[in-house]
Amino acid sequence: MIKITLSRLAIYLLVSPPSVISVPLIDDAFFESNSSIPTSSIIHGYVSDPNGRGTSSLIISCLLTLILCVWSALHLNVPHPSDTVPYKLWVNTPWIITGIYAPELVVFTSWRQWSSARILGRLVRETKANSIGNFALRHNAWTRTHDVFASTGGFAFEIDNHKEGVMALHHFLPKECPHRLTITARGMALLARCGRLPDVPKADILDKSKANDLAKALVILQASWMLIQVIGRLAAQLPVTLLEVNTIAHVLCAFLMYAMWWDKPLSPNEPFILREDWVPPLCAFMLMSSEMSGEVDKSGLESQTMIKTLFAFLHLYAKAPEIEAVRLVSLQTQCLPREETPTPNSHAKNREANHNNHPQPSIVSDEDKKAFHPLSEACTKELQKVKLGKAASTAFFERRPRVKGTALNQSQISAITLRRWDLAATAVEMYPVLREHQKLHQHEDSSCLHFKPEELLVTRVQNWPWDDLLRDVGGLVVGFVLWLANFAYGAIHTAAWNEHFPTDTEKWLWRSSALYIGFCGGLWIILNYFAQAYKPLNEFWENWMDGGGRKWQNFLIGIPVVVCGTSLLFARAFLVIEAFLSIRELPEAAYETPTWSQVFPHF
Repeated sequence: MIKITLSRLAIYLLVSPPSVISVPLIDDAFFESNSSIPTSSIIHGYVSDPNGRGTSSLIISCLLTLILCVWSALHLNVPHPSDTVPYKLWVNTPWIITGIYAPELVVFTSWRQWSSARILGRLVRETKANSIGNFALRHNAWTRTHDVFASTGGFAFEIDNHKEGVMALHHFLPKECPHRLTITARGMALLARCGRLPDVPKADILDKSKANDLAKALVILQASWMLIQVIGRLAAQLPVTLLEVNTIAHVLCAFLMYAMWWDKPLSPNEPFILREDWVPPLCAFMLMSSEMSGEVDKSGLESQTMIKTLFAFLHLYAKAPEIEAVRLVSLQTQCLPREETPTPNSHAKNREANHNNHPQPSIVSDEDKKAFHPLSEACTKELQKVKLGKAASTAFFERRPRVKGTALNQSQISAITLRRWDLAATAVEMYPVLREHQKLHQHEDSSCLHFKPEELLVTRVQNWPWDDLLRDVGGLVVGFVLWLANFAYGAIHTAAWNEHFPTDTEKWLWRSSALYIGFCGGLWIILNYFAQAYKPLNEFWENWMDGGGRKWQNFLIGIPVVVCGTSLLFARAFLVIEAFLSIRELPEAAYETPTWSQVFPHF
């Protein structure tokens, strides 16, 4: 019966399938090594390859596997058309570094995108079953590949806002707004509800990928070989190096990444452009609902609290979309309780004055015609309570500091803005589903309707999962998955507790780093739970993230966050660096190989 130490047994059970756990019943001769040198001796420095595996083959094998698990497994979203090759490399570099030092964060990203695509696919099937939209006229089936590609920036609107003549009536984009607007996963869900999904063949989407299923399978094969080697060494009672332990962590993460991203095209360069006649009204509504429609006085950001200044510098703040500053009212309704509401006559005169010498969109008018107006003060106060309840459902770690936009002044509203409001109101009339799914609040007297802000259009879909992705679970579950992955990453490295280390200092630094990473994951799981369960704590966090905290609160919270975050980065960096440094001194048995491993061809 083969004896396995406690540390080896932990990683052995962690990475082994159930069928492998019966290894002690296999004939011991099968696992005999190719050397009879005593395992108690220690080798310092470089070891050549002829008498077994050497230093170079060990490093090359692990490095090759790491490159495949990090570079090849990384499936980034569709880039912006203006991105140059150096800029794309600049964007890829942080993700490659993340894949090396924190691969579970990439796994979490792939899970969020996979989950969003799954929800979109379910919504499309429900829409098709209800015979909504153009499904009967489609020439191509909507597949899982469509779900994934649509959730990662695969479709976009392109509005020519500078063309003169007849098409000038569709000029509704702000001057600073790009002409290409990428549709998010939430935006594609809205198009699905409206029955406006694009009709694109699956083959055209796969043609944008830089790797097919065969190439992905080869990467999985090489990663699997590394896993089999480690299992074989544990069964043969041979030492597993720290570099192999770290590589196994990346292998397991790569398996999960490929499982989530298998249907996602690798490194696509261009999205599919939608230019149909139905685009302008829906695009106007979606733009107003998105953060990119909000205006922020950036000069005033630096004068606020430390946390908001930091996030503003990193461009990680959340803007208030235009839809939050307007309300939809009937032109035939007088909202007497809200003094700021313009009367139909004054509203019409204002539009006539602002639209002078500008072509108007063709909009059907009737007695029940509705239009967007600036938000009244009474509406603003009533909406604050509604927005606070909505913010409570946001994941604890997804919150970004929120900055308010500039208040709308009726006399300063431009003709382009009014045209955008007209088109958005037309979309609400054309697609009643917008009232059902996009409604945020409606007053008891039904005098005006408010729509919820949602990230439907962006300049580019960010690779890190923000609130533009769909999800059908609460913020608690999302945060739990993220920090559980962090906890598992630390646990894998803790399995090397009793392996050989060159010095005692390195041994305890490895142990403490692995424990600290796992501890941080467990701590944030607990904090995330209490933030969701205890409303005052969540409200305090919301207020602090929005820059409303006092100086002593900023100090009390900011210092521990900075210290703990910095320590976590150093702990992760040490595990990776030590994995390579430890090769300078290894047990001689670490260079032995089981006889069976020489039979199979591998890299």
